[in-house]
Amino acid sequence: MPDTDDTRLIGPCQHGVVVSALPDFGVDPLPGEAFHRACAAVRDLGPVVEVPYFGGTALMLTRYDDVVGAFRDNERFPAGAHYEIVIEPVQGRTFESMDGDEHNLYRQLAQPAFRSRAIERFDAGGLAATAHEVVDGFAEPGRAELMGEFCAVFPFWVISRKLGLPPASDECLRRWSFDLLGFLRDPEPAQRARDEFDEHLAPAIGERRREPTGDVLSALLHHEVDGRRLDDEEVVAHVRMFFAAGAATTYHALGNLLSVLLTRPEVLATAVAEPQRRPAIVEELLRFEPPLGALPRIATLDAEWQGVHIPAGSILLFGIAAANRDPAVHGRPDEFDVDREPVGLISFGSGPHFCPGSHLARRELLTGLDVLLERLPGLHLGDPTGIDPVSTTLRAPEAVHAAWDVG
Repeated sequence: MPDTDDTRLIGPCQHGVVVSALPDFGVDPLPGEAFHRACAAVRDLGPVVEVPYFGGTALMLTRYDDVVGAFRDNERFPAGAHYEIVIEPVQGRTFESMDGDEHNLYRQLAQPAFRSRAIERFDAGGLAATAHEVVDGFAEPGRAELMGEFCAVFPFWVISRKLGLPPASDECLRRWSFDLLGFLRDPEPAQRARDEFDEHLAPAIGERRREPTGDVLSALLHHEVDGRRLDDEEVVAHVRMFFAAGAATTYHALGNLLSVLLTRPEVLATAVAEPQRRPAIVEELLRFEPPLGALPRIATLDAEWQGVHIPAGSILLFGIAAANRDPAVHGRPDEFDVDREPVGLISFGSGPHFCPGSHLARRELLTGLDVLLERLPGLHLGDPTGIDPVSTTLRAPEAVHAAWDVG
C-alpha cells in the first residue's frame, strides 16, 4: 500500500507529554479500531502529546478544536514545508508545497482541474461509465480482490479520462503514482516515475499547446490568471500531483468504504435497499474512517500551542481521524451511524490548504458505491483477511476479498 514515509523528518520534539506505552504512529500497522483507540488515548492525555514516530517522536494534536485551529494557522504550521521534503523532489513544485500568495496564485492556475466545463461534462456520465468499464474486467467470476481490481483502478482511470490521456497508459500511471508517494522510503523508483511521467506526457502537452481540445489538460495549459500561465513543467508537476495526491487518496477511501460495508451487514443492507441514503453513508464513512488518519506537518518557527512549546523543526501530526471522533463534537463517535448529522467533518483538511478535489472525491465514492451495488448483486465478504484499514497517514485495507451472485 502506498504511503508517505517520513523517516527522515524526525525533529527536536522534546516537549509536551510523551508516553512510552503508545504505539509508534509511523511504524505500527494499527489495524482497524486499534488505531482509533490509540488516538483516543492520546486525546485523553492532553492537547499536545509527544508520541513515538518512526523511532523518534512527533507532537500529536487530536482534539477537534486544536486540529482545526492548527490547520488554519498557516503562519506557525505551514503546509508547504512538509511537502517540499516528502514529495516535491519527484513530483515537482505545485501549490501543495507552496504557502501564502504563491499558493493562492498556483491554486487558481490549477483550478481547471477542479472546476471547468470539461469536468462538468465528464461528471454528467463519465464517472459512471468509467466505473462500469472497470467492473466489466472482473465481474464475471463472482469473486475478486476489490482493492486491486476496483479501488486501485477506478480513481486513476477517472483522472486519465478527465485529462484526456490514452487508456493504454492507465497501468503505468497508477504504478508511477504509488512510486512517487514512496519517495522517502525508496527514492530510485520515485525518480524513475518522475522521468517516465515527463516522457509520457510530453507529446500530449505539445499537441494541446498547439491545438487545444475540450479536456482538462488543454484547460490547464491555457488557463490564465493575472497574465500568468503554467509552463509545461508546472503542468506536468500538477498532473503528477493529481495522480499521487488525488487518485491515491480516493483509492484508500474506496477501500475504507468497502471495509465498512462488508463488515457491517446492516449498513450494506441499507445501502442496497435505500439508494437515497447512500450520500449519508459516504459522509459518515469519511468521518468514521478517513483515508488520511493523521497528516504530518513541520513547525518552521518556534511556536506555542495550548501552553506547550513547539521548537522549530518539530514534526507534528494533525490527527484528522481523532478529531473526527472527538466526543466533544460527535456523540457516540465510535459508532457508524447512517443517520448522523454531518457536523465538523475535517477529512479534507481545513484552512488555506483545504483539498480542492473534495467534491470530485465524494462523487467518485458515491458513483463507485452505486455501480458496485448495481453490478455485484449479493455482494458480501468472501475472506476477512486484510479487511481492516491499516497505517496512520494513508489508511486502507490491505485486501478486500469479496464475492457476489452471478448468472
